[in-house]
Amino acid sequence: MNLSKRNYSKQSHVIVNARYALTRNEIDLILTLLTEIKKEDKDFKDYIFSKNDLEVKTSKKWQSKQLRETVKGLMSKPLEIEESSNQWEIINWFSYFKYNNGAITCRFDKRLKPYLLEIKNRFVISDLRMILPMRSSYSKRVYLLLKEYAKIGSRTIELSEFQEILKVPKSLKIYADFKRKVLLKAKADIDKFTDLKIDFKEKKIGKKVVSIIFTIKKNDEDLKTFIQVIRELYTNQRLAFYNDKPIKCDDKGLLYYSDDSLVTLNKKDAQKAWEWLHEHRANLEIFQQSLF
Repeated sequence: MNLSKRNYSKQSHVIVNARYALTRNEIDLILTLLTEIKKEDKDFKDYIFSKNDLEVKTSKKWQSKQLRETVKGLMSKPLEIEESSNQWEIINWFSYFKYNNGAITCRFDKRLKPYLLEIKNRFVISDLRMILPMRSSYSKRVYLLLKEYAKIGSRTIELSEFQEILKVPKSLKIYADFKRKVLLKAKADIDKFTDLKIDFKEKKIGKKVVSIIFTIKKNDEDLKTFIQVIRELYTNQRLAFYNDKPIKCDDKGLLYYSDDSLVTLNKKDAQKAWEWLHEHRANLEIFQQSLF
């Protein structure tokens, strides 16, 4: 087996909001392997690939020692899912990793199945190509936390809860340092590399910052991202009634009318249709339960 060319992954909001702290390499490895999960998968399987495959997909070199330390770090940093003080769960990302002369085999932990397989409600779709360039692991986490609320356009998070979700060290519990090293860095990274543009303001009680209020907007080039998502995740599913006809996207990424005519749209008509679909994306059936 080799790593696929898929770049999109889907996670339950439970995973996105879980408490964990990872290095840049650790989170990149997880997000890369999440793209290997197919929407029709009903169980996890072994992923078998080469170190070279990993280097091609992540666009960076992985020394075997570096990979080993990254995996060991992952195995010692489980994620914490907390419903309440009396209801919580601690889960490892992977059940095992094996390395053999450049060949890698691994499998996600079975306890993650409810949060990564056959998710029907409240999930977040992300594009690996937008997340990998960000140099801060906190920026990657903040992006996913805000991507969940992109359709709503804002998210308010209590500062203490935010810091717990990110599991920041004691040094970043001081708000001035947290703002400089996490919030401002995340804003710069997200605005530069992703399909979102964000801003934030502070809610205070007296002089103490108690909450962060984020505003979330789409980047101007979001039409391209929208088309990529449809082509990768929603082929041959009815998108809408366009010109009073059901329209779908085929396996080659081309739009076609799925009535009896089965007519494929020409380039000019397809561009108009994509723009119309993008403009009306909030009403598309495929996105009704998605937070894309």
